[in-house]
Amino acid sequence: MGGGKQTPRQKLIGMMYLVLTALLALNVSTTVLKSFLIVNDSIVATNKNFESKIESVYATFDRALAENKDKVQVHFDKAMEVRTLTTEFRDYIQLTIAELIAAATGVTVDEARELCPRDIKRQDDYDTPSGFFITQGRGIEFYQKMVEFNSSVLGILPDEESRASIISPFNIEGPFYDAGGSPVSWETANFQNAIIVAAITILNKIENDAMNLEFDVVNELFRLVGADDFTFDNIQARIIPKSTFVALGETFEAEVFLVAFDSKTKITANVNGQNLSSVDGVVNFKSATSREGVFPVSGFIDLGGDKFPFRTEYIVAAPAATVSADAMNVFYIGVDNPITAAVSGVDPSSVSVSISGAGGTVTPGGSRGSYVVRVTSPGDATVTLSVKSAAGTKVAGSSKFRVKRVPDPIVLANGIDEHTTTVDRNVLANSGGLVANMKDFDFQLRVSVVSFTMSTTVGGDFTELRSSNNRFTEQMLAQMRNARRGQRFFFENIVVQMPTGPQTVRSLVLTIR
Repeated sequence: MGGGKQTPRQKLIGMMYLVLTALLALNVSTTVLKSFLIVNDSIVATNKNFESKIESVYATFDRALAENKDKVQVHFDKAMEVRTLTTEFRDYIQLTIAELIAAATGVTVDEARELCPRDIKRQDDYDTPSGFFITQGRGIEFYQKMVEFNSSVLGILPDEESRASIISPFNIEGPFYDAGGSPVSWETANFQNAIIVAAITILNKIENDAMNLEFDVVNELFRLVGADDFTFDNIQARIIPKSTFVALGETFEAEVFLVAFDSKTKITANVNGQNLSSVDGVVNFKSATSREGVFPVSGFIDLGGDKFPFRTEYIVAAPAATVSADAMNVFYIGVDNPITAAVSGVDPSSVSVSISGAGGTVTPGGSRGSYVVRVTSPGDATVTLSVKSAAGTKVAGSSKFRVKRVPDPIVLANGIDEHTTTVDRNVLANSGGLVANMKDFDFQLRVSVVSFTMSTTVGGDFTELRSSNNRFTEQMLAQMRNARRGQRFFFENIVVQMPTGPQTVRSLVLTIR
């Protein structure tokens, strides 16, 4: 099989192949032939199960693209390149298997596609594989295709750091040896005097390697989507007033800054003719008010000679209504959203608050001027303040809020950091189960895992277990405690009880170290 870094899972499959290949040096008995057939069937089954794991990653990419196309598109396109390359290489492998079977049985290639190793009468035929791969040169062609695929897929990753994080499953570096320990070429080491069922097993194992590489590279591309949160490719000037309404005699204040700008970068700005310098990346502008009216604020930010213009305006008028969110500038579905609502100079008991849109309701809070908003559907909601007087009810003002769903929680094994991808088997078992964490969410919200499935592959056999709560079952714990280094555990179909009801969240994959 050869050198290079490999994951423990890949080493396990490779070790099975090595042991059975070594048996070729002995007399090929019926037992040995059956062993190859069993291993081949197991690898084929593993490949089919692995397809669903890979498709779940692409499905996650599809959802992310729908939510934020500008951010995800570049990495999504690269993932599609990986999918195309892998599909083409897997098709080439299956064509090679069909052509090999056709050469051994005398049927057409199309007919050979419908045959499996158990259908071959001379399962111990070693002349055909040797002639096919060595004499006809198909082994050299296959090796070159494998090297090209490995290089092309890894080359899709954008930098050396991300490429270095991937352990290639392919043995392309060598050295390679024959049964006597003498250095030989890759095709000779794998196919010289190899019986046909062994050759087919080797090819299916290489297809498994291709799928492993696809899975790892696509996962790395998805990780880079999050890493891009700290980069930007478009600079625009913004001015944010502390209040768009200023009472007569008060002072207008606003912050002028660049969106996604580094706070350590020194910038200068010209605001209404005043030259100002930044503090922590923000330029503060103040303008005293002396009369009512509409007043413009315009200028530009100077960044190393590049000028980014901006323009806004503010109104100076008599006292009017204000509404502010206590927690954030959005309402979340299914939770209590506290707001403070008041009209300057008006007794709070004379102020009524209503909401339109998003299926919203407003109820009084625990203190004067405080209210609780509940919403049921995403979109926009408008909070309106009205003042009651002897002359009747008059609208004093309104504010629009975005309405969003509560973000998905992060699910992880209890006590294990969210960034951990490899874990000791005893640590995993002792964690006891899965927990849901609403990381960086401004509301105090408790959510819980109500069910999940756990799947893993041991010696090529795929198993899937289900828990009806957040705890690991005894069967799951037994598999964890007996896990081997490099064995992957897939926690999927994770259902979390959210404020709006049960919700399936993203899967978790942990590898035993």
